[in-house]
Amino acid sequence: MTEKDAHVLLGQIQSIITNNPVTGQLEGDTPVYKELQDTISCLSGYMLKMNQQVTRSRGFNSLLLAIINSLKDWVVVTEEKTGKILYTNYLVKNRFYNEETGQFICGEACGLMDRLQSPGKIEDKQKFEYQCKQKKIFQVESHWVHWEDTRVVIHLISDVTFQKEKEAHLEIMAYKDELTGLNNRRCCISTIDEYMKAEPLFALCMIDLDGLKTINDQFGHLNGDQYLTCVSRELKESVNQGDFICRFGGDEFVILYRGLTEEEAEKRLAEVNQNLAANPVGYSMSFSYGIVCIKKEMDLLPETAIKIADEKMYQFKRMRK
Repeated sequence: MTEKDAHVLLGQIQSIITNNPVTGQLEGDTPVYKELQDTISCLSGYMLKMNQQVTRSRGFNSLLLAIINSLKDWVVVTEEKTGKILYTNYLVKNRFYNEETGQFICGEACGLMDRLQSPGKIEDKQKFEYQCKQKKIFQVESHWVHWEDTRVVIHLISDVTFQKEKEAHLEIMAYKDELTGLNNRRCCISTIDEYMKAEPLFALCMIDLDGLKTINDQFGHLNGDQYLTCVSRELKESVNQGDFICRFGGDEFVILYRGLTEEEAEKRLAEVNQNLAANPVGYSMSFSYGIVCIKKEMDLLPETAIKIADEKMYQFKRMRK
C-alpha cells in the first residue's frame, strides 16, 4: 500500500468515527484494495445505523423522562449500598431540593427523605406508610433493579392523605346516624355484647318517641326531624362517660347506663321526659321506655335483652294511653 493510500484509508476510518462525509478513494486496484474499500463501506453503513439507533434511544429516553415527570407520584432512585440519591422527578425536586445547599431535604417537619436515603439491602418489593408531623400520609413502594453495574432502589411515593381521611370518615359514618350524630343500630348489638362481658351491672333502656308519625303528618317532616334531634340532644345530656347511646332505628333509641339499677335508670329517663315537656316547640314531646337491668352472671343474648326491654317499653306505652 502506498503512503497516499494509507492516508486516504486513515482519513476514511476517521471520517466514519467522527460521522463526517467520507472523502477520497483508494487508488490501488488489487483485490486487497477492493476488500478494504468494501469493508470501509460496510463500516460506514454500520456507523450510520448506530447513529440512527442512538438518536432513537435519545428520543425514547426523553419520552420516558417526560412520562416520569408527568406522574402525580414522586419518584426517587437511590443507590442501595450508600443511600445516595441518583435521580428524582420534578415533583420531588420542587418539594425537597434545596438549591442553596444542593441537597435534598424534607425540612424539620418531615423525615421522609432521610428515611429513603438510609442504606440497606432490599430483597423484595417493600411497602410502608409514613406520616409526617404535618399529618400528611405517604404510601411508599420500593424495589431494587440493576443499573450500570450496581443495585439501585426505585421509590414510588404517593400522597394518600385525602384517601385515608375519606376512608376514616366513611368508617365513622358507617356507625353513625346522619341526622342525630349518634351511633346507629350497626354497632348496637356488638356493644351490648361487650357490656355483658365486661360490666358487672348496667341498665339497657329501649326508648320509643310518642307521636312522631302524627307530628310528621300534621307539622311536616322537618318538624319530625327537629323532634328526633331534640330528643337525642336531651338523651345525650343524660349519659356519662362510658355509657352508650344510639338511634336504633326510626323513632327508637337505645341507652346503656353503666352501674345503674332499673330504678336509677327510670329516674334519669323521667327527668329527660320532664325536660322535653318544658320545650316550647308548638307540639308535645315525650317518649316511652322499657328498662332491663343486666348483671354479668346473667346468661342472656343481646337480642334477647333488647326484646325484653322492647316488650316493657310497649307495656309502658299502653299504660300511658
